[in-house]
Amino acid sequence: MNITIYYGPKKGFLKILPEEYKTLSEFIIQYDSKKRQHSFKDPNNEDIDDDEIKKTNIPCLVADSESYSGITESAVQSFVNLLVEYEIDDFYLQNPPIQISNQLKQSFPDNIQYEKFKYNKIGGDEFLKFHDEFEGRIIGQKKVKKNILSSLYHFIKKNHDKKPIILMFYGASGIGKTETAKFISEVLNGELFRKQFSMFQNEKFGQYLFGGKHAQSSFAKDLLDRESNVILMDEFDKAPSIFHEAFYQLFDDGIFEDKNYKVELYNTIIICTSNYQNENEIRKNIGDPLFFRFSKFIKFENLNIISIKKIIKNNLNNSYEKLSVEEKKKVDYDEILKVMLGNAYKLSNARQISNIINECIDEMLVESFILENRD
Repeated sequence: MNITIYYGPKKGFLKILPEEYKTLSEFIIQYDSKKRQHSFKDPNNEDIDDDEIKKTNIPCLVADSESYSGITESAVQSFVNLLVEYEIDDFYLQNPPIQISNQLKQSFPDNIQYEKFKYNKIGGDEFLKFHDEFEGRIIGQKKVKKNILSSLYHFIKKNHDKKPIILMFYGASGIGKTETAKFISEVLNGELFRKQFSMFQNEKFGQYLFGGKHAQSSFAKDLLDRESNVILMDEFDKAPSIFHEAFYQLFDDGIFEDKNYKVELYNTIIICTSNYQNENEIRKNIGDPLFFRFSKFIKFENLNIISIKKIIKNNLNNSYEKLSVEEKKKVDYDEILKVMLGNAYKLSNARQISNIINECIDEMLVESFILENRD
């Protein structure tokens, strides 16, 4: 049996597979059916046909990262025993749990090859693209651009180490922190890996972080499945402080491991966002052991009136262009722009501006619909 263990996202895994194969789910159904058939055999009948003990051939078996949740804990612990009754030519596995990969190493040490997805990384072209396009995408944060460029330069230095850089974006809500992370990921042509830590405010966060049963979602498993080497831990300040130590090795060496999965992150950009207002506040809340593991703290300044007006124009243009030709006839672009610019001094962030603009457009469309359809 030739075994290929692949680490990375599904889109890369699919590229190395042959056209025809049996999935692990199909294999388990076949295995269970075969076991049930054998259980009905007369135990006193010693005349067993050779065909009954002949191993079934499977030319290609494939286990993607989602399929392991379909097998029991006991099956994971004795995974190799599921395979011995079959003659498998090629076996492809994507991001297998540690228990499965260790069993395969012990039973088939000379039959395994490993493949890893090649994530895009910052090079000279990407560095210049970020420099040239940042201010057109993120309004009012010139100092942020300078600070990020100095951090990203780490990746284009000769003989740089492969450890991740760890950045803390801090400042008020809606002034560009998350958008900046998205932009960096877009520069690398990847889909941003984003986890919103405000969603984890209970005991389930511990299971997600340290791993529960192999079938449950976990941070390590999600990292293995990611499509980008830009990782955003949004609202990091909302994570319970009791779990901060879980990130020590990740921030130091780029390694994160729970009871079921292990992931190694190289040339990775890890971004944490928070609403802290200064570095002293950050240090007080996250503690020195975690504070000094960050590569850089980057402050996002509150938006001035000039930036607010630019964001109003950009957001209104973007929202208006998404409308159909008929909808545009019903929306008074100039009126919305006039009202928004006249109230710019009352506004403070891009999210707020976007919501108000969309609300204005919706109100105009609703009013038009009612007038057109009134009996």
